[in-house]
Amino acid sequence: MARRRIGVADVKEILVQWDAGQGVSAIARALGYSRPTVRKYVCVAERLGLARGQRRRGEVAWEELARAVVARVAQRRPLGAVAADVAAFEGYLAERVGSVRLTVLHQRLRDEHGLSASWPTFYRYCRARWPERMRSAPRVTVRLDDPPAGEEAQVDFFYVGRWFDPDAGRVRKLYAFLMTLSHSRHQFLYPVLAEDAAGWLAAHVAAFAFFGGAPRRVVPDNLSAGILKADRYDPRLNRAYGELTRYYGCVVDPSRVGRPTDKPRVERGVDYARESFFRGRDFATLAAMRADAERWSREVAGQRVHGTTGERPLVAFEARERAALLALPPRPWEPVAWTSGKVHPDCHLQAGGARYSVPYRYVGRRLEVRLGRDTAEVYDGPALVASHVRRYQGRATKEEHYPEAALAFLRATPQACRARARGVGPATGELVTALLTEHALHHLREVQALLRLADRHGADRLERACRRALDAGDGRYRTVRGLLERAREDAAAGENAAPTPAGAFLRGPAALLGGAAVRP
Repeated sequence: MARRRIGVADVKEILVQWDAGQGVSAIARALGYSRPTVRKYVCVAERLGLARGQRRRGEVAWEELARAVVARVAQRRPLGAVAADVAAFEGYLAERVGSVRLTVLHQRLRDEHGLSASWPTFYRYCRARWPERMRSAPRVTVRLDDPPAGEEAQVDFFYVGRWFDPDAGRVRKLYAFLMTLSHSRHQFLYPVLAEDAAGWLAAHVAAFAFFGGAPRRVVPDNLSAGILKADRYDPRLNRAYGELTRYYGCVVDPSRVGRPTDKPRVERGVDYARESFFRGRDFATLAAMRADAERWSREVAGQRVHGTTGERPLVAFEARERAALLALPPRPWEPVAWTSGKVHPDCHLQAGGARYSVPYRYVGRRLEVRLGRDTAEVYDGPALVASHVRRYQGRATKEEHYPEAALAFLRATPQACRARARGVGPATGELVTALLTEHALHHLREVQALLRLADRHGADRLERACRRALDAGDGRYRTVRGLLERAREDAAAGENAAPTPAGAFLRGPAALLGGAAVRP
């Protein structure tokens, strides 16, 4: 049989009856305690100054006396073997109880110092030893009425766990996006592989398509994928996120930093989604997981009876909220990415793996770049500076972005190089023309260096080297220079070879001249 727990109210009743003249046995029979237990509390009360017949004590005085008796008995109670294990860390706990969570202290002592006491024993020991540090201000909750239908949606990103991605062939971290409509509690779950801006934006587009409309206000937390600068009164949105919400007609109202209670309707759904959809399940691909999550949002989460509203979220959504949402635009929002780059002296900046030209007056400035699916736009604040067809590598250049002097150089010098190359020979002219066809300014120095090879090696040798380079499919300056230098080395090796010795005529001039006499 479990031992009955005695609290302050029970001790006060024992003392009141004893003060009224009841004996220990009578009190034990009336209240259901053992006589040693009753006698223990009475003896402690007598040592604290209680004498029979003091019935004029007020309620507050009896309460204070009972608390003092309970505290004194707790101090005298000998520690059990397990509690003594906790007491071994008295100094460690005295420094940290009240400033570090008890659950954290218990975990650290258990994992790092071999504490064997269970959590309930640990908690009771700390509460009895430092009661003044356990007291906290009562938590007051103000429940607000639900927003009108179509007015608000709360969103959150949360970590799910690790998942083997068959496409990547490795284990990856898995996250999920959750959007909950505040009125009906209908929600949309969207798994992602990273808490980045691309996943955040794609999840919003998918959520609005799932609901068939957009709410008037979206309440996210202050993650960097959506909010650049968290501020209670004037938060600064990520430009792509602001563009998306303006496209759908929403207003973004982020929660305060570190205040998840500002969006309780989605926060309470996170644990439910983690346990109901992800726990103990596996998925073949990310696409299959997303399709199953959409089905779960509609058929499982949407059909449960919500504990707060008492309605099925999907039923409430169809009845009142679907028609109240903002109508969707004709086409879904096109995903974009915003980045920035510094303009280099060649009038280009780097963005998304490619280089884009801008007017020369912005050299040295940092500009923002909007990378869409088909276009790349460069902005100086709100002003559009340049627009290009989107590239994923290489350079996109517009000649009008260069200053006049550079344009004159670009337009005149390449023509002169082509004319000089044609004078050397057709192969040289063909190679130079190919180099200057695209990005003439970029290859101009290379062409000039190639033509200077004629001064060192001769025009004929340069022409033959250019022909050999073109036949090999590698018409670059380094290839032509290598061919010329190799030919020069071969020629030098031939000139330095030792001459072949001639035979000697040892029988004199007569034998050499066929027997004719040699006149002096």
